[in-house]
Amino acid sequence: MKISFEATTSGTPAKHNYNLAFVPSSEHIDNIKRKIENATEGLPSHCFNSLHRILPANKENALVICDYIRSIKSETNPSDAYRKDTIILLCNFSVFVKNKIFIKVTREDLLAFLESFRKIESVDPLHKWIGTYNTYRIQLMRFFKWLYSPDIEQKKRPKPPIIENVPQLKRKRYQFTSRPIYGRQMTIRYF
Repeated sequence: MKISFEATTSGTPAKHNYNLAFVPSSEHIDNIKRKIENATEGLPSHCFNSLHRILPANKENALVICDYIRSIKSETNPSDAYRKDTIILLCNFSVFVKNKIFIKVTREDLLAFLESFRKIESVDPLHKWIGTYNTYRIQLMRFFKWLYSPDIEQKKRPKPPIIENVPQLKRKRYQFTSRPIYGRQMTIRYF
C-alpha cells in the first residue's frame, strides 16, 4: 500500500509524497527518528513523545509535522514555545481526527476540533476558551496554508478551502465590580 497525496490549489500540486508501503528498514526508521529529533530539538521531552505517540497510527502525519516545523524554522525562526505549542496542537489534532491524513481532513473536522474547546457560561464566564479557539485557529490556518502551498512564500500563500471563512470569535464585554481593595471600591472592565 502506497500512501501519497497531492494537494492542489489553482491546479498546482503540492510536493508531499510519502511512500510508507515498504517494510521499514533500520535506515528508514533512523531517518524518521532523526526528523523527529530535529523537529523537537531544544524542546521538552513530551513534544518528542507526542510525535512518537501518533507515529504508529499515522507515520505520514508525523512526517508532515516534522517537515512543517523544519519549514517554519527556516522561514520565521519561531521561538521554542511556539514550536512546542505547534507540535502539541498538530499531534492532538491528528488524534482528534482519528489519524486521518492531514490532506484528507475536511472543513467539518477542523470546525469540530475548534468547537471542542467551547465551554458553557457557568464553566467559563470570562470566555477564556475564545482565546484558545482563536490561537488554535491561527496556528491551523498557517499549517494548512503551508500544507497546500509549501513552495510559495509564506506571506503569499493562498487560503485553501478548508480554512476559508473560519470565523475569529470575539469575547463578550463584561463589567465587574470587585470587593474593596485598600479601602477603595475598584471597578474592573474586560473588553
